Amino acid sequence: MVEPFDPTSLEGRDPLECGGVGREISKIAEYTIECPYCGNPSFRVEEYVYEVPVFGRILLSVGSCSLCGFKRRDVGVLEEKGPKKLVLRVRGERELRYLLVKSARAAVLVPEVALEYTPTLYSYGYITTVEGILYEFQQAALVACSGEQSQQCKDILAWLEKAVNGEIEFTVIICDYDGLSKIVGEGVIEVGLDEECRALTGYST
Repeated sequence: MVEPFDPTSLEGRDPLECGGVGREISKIAEYTIECPYCGNPSFRVEEYVYEVPVFGRILLSVGSCSLCGFKRRDVGVLEEKGPKKLVLRVRGERELRYLLVKSARAAVLVPEVALEYTPTLYSYGYITTVEGILYEFQQAALVACSGEQSQQCKDILAWLEKAVNGEIEFTVIICDYDGLSKIVGEGVIEVGLDEECRALTGYST
């Protein structure tokens, strides 16, 4: 599993000194807007572009409010634009190792067991793998099912365990209104957003 990169680690540091993040990292913008949490014009945003193997040019956005302390981070593939739906059929360990970028406003769906991740105000973008997405669902299911012995919980946890081990086939769908997400590998289908995706991402038009 590839651990999600924490963009807040760049705050207060020279991005050129942040080894291991990428190649030729540079700040391209800095501005202040209205804070999405408290509404004050005190939310400072810094945007960086850096090179990442496999993905190419990545846009990193780090924002924080000087009044309420709210923070937001996002990451996306710079060349990818426009609303889109990414569909990948996972058949085994090869697809589990596929790298992906999930932007902050992207939703993730595993239709076989009706697992959904919908973006919120506190969502952030990161780089991970298909397996990493399953681990996130697994951790969320463990928390939700803590102290509960329902058959549904047992079934979902058992299914996730098999999926993580590459024992069953399933589908991963990423719905991204901003079009900044990407899955790197063979067999990825990219189409426009449908009504289900628009509902998951919170954009109905």
